[in-house]
Amino acid sequence: MIKPQNRSKLPLPFISLGLFFLITGFTANTPANQVVGVWESEEKNLQIEMFEDDGDFAGRMIYFKCSSDSVMQTSRDTENPDRKYTDRKLLGLKLVEKLSYQGDNVWDNGKIYDPNSGNTYEARIQLTGPNTAIVRGYWKFRWFGRSMVFNRL
Repeated sequence: MIKPQNRSKLPLPFISLGLFFLITGFTANTPANQVVGVWESEEKNLQIEMFEDDGDFAGRMIYFKCSSDSVMQTSRDTENPDRKYTDRKLLGLKLVEKLSYQGDNVWDNGKIYDPNSGNTYEARIQLTGPNTAIVRGYWKFRWFGRSMVFNRL
């Protein structure tokens, strides 16, 4: 008669925890990281990649609609009021900076740069669903601003 090998057993809590991760697909993402990813404007003329940046959140422009891909690749930040930045490329430019998670699907206290005007505004993002965000740029008070709807790609 062949005896079964003596195997060490994992304690039940470790097995349960492992099954939980496998079944639920649970990851270590925090609610703050829900904003991370690629977002496209409702008009489909702008794409922003949101990412974590030194404990806050930021976004860089990865696509904007223009006459051709070569124009998009070579467009510069010509409207910037600081002349030392007017030669930087628009593609890859960090437009959103220093957003901090406030809870309840809101990121606030950030800045958003408008390369069309060269102006920088206060910024706020609110997720209205897992794949829909309202981005608000405003000057001093939230009611002095503009909102755009973005959808996750």
